[in-house]
Amino acid sequence: MPSASLTSFAKINVGLKIISKRDDGYHDLETIFYPVDLYDYIDITIEPGYLQVNSININSDFETLPNDSSNICYEAIEHFFNEFPQKDTYAFDIFIHKNIPVGGGLAGGSSNAGAVINYLAEHFGIDNEKNWDRLIKVALNTGSDVPFFLYGKPCFASGRGEKIIPLESFEINYDILLVNPNIHVSTKEAFDALAYKPGEIHKSDLKSVEIFELGNEPVLENDFERVVFPMYPEIAEIKKLMLENGAVFSSLSGSGATVYGLFAPQEFKLEMLMQNFNESGYFTYLSELKNRQSDFQTEL
Repeated sequence: MPSASLTSFAKINVGLKIISKRDDGYHDLETIFYPVDLYDYIDITIEPGYLQVNSININSDFETLPNDSSNICYEAIEHFFNEFPQKDTYAFDIFIHKNIPVGGGLAGGSSNAGAVINYLAEHFGIDNEKNWDRLIKVALNTGSDVPFFLYGKPCFASGRGEKIIPLESFEINYDILLVNPNIHVSTKEAFDALAYKPGEIHKSDLKSVEIFELGNEPVLENDFERVVFPMYPEIAEIKKLMLENGAVFSSLSGSGATVYGLFAPQEFKLEMLMQNFNESGYFTYLSELKNRQSDFQTEL
């Protein structure tokens, strides 16, 4: 029996503005992260170790997911122990049941890492309130999107993604359709295509957004669309079809390839649209408003 079975939720980006390219090669951005109820399961067992260092064994039902030190959950454990050393060593056994498309702009890997960090903090008795900045440091060292997953609620994020402001009133009162055409979009390739120069600053009004409302579409644009859509016309076509079939808003999530659309509950065109995407062999998931919860922190 596992020590715990964790749920690891996906996210969408409601607006994503690339502000500038930094001297260290990273980019400063602004975005609103919004959790959705598509999730991976993570079974994790922690036992006393018999070596001088921790042993970490990772497997998954997704055959190409790394099972070595390049796995983001492996990195999360190492960064956690660097920040919170323990007097004993441990043997970790982790199995990741993947439902979130890998490399799809939904931050499945970052979500997995965030769930593991949250669980380690609980398991080893870390006081979150007193050590919040240190936990955020662990998350950021693991990956730019990981800090958001320590919050588990809608948030405005800036910097590399580590500067987080929870948005208590930001709710999407629509069904959310996720569609991925089984294309992997390289985030590095997308950033390179934007071709920002160091010192070049781009404007964003996302920080002023506190609630989701229609009519605010220009503020909620995803900058990656202007480079990803020309490279992958089939991704652009998904957004077009959503808007032609009842979506009140649609956008690329992250750098793609997942596109999401917001639909009024019981939108009569939605079922046929989903059927068409399924017949094309695309991944589809409908996050229904009636089933969503407000807090998506890791469930144990």
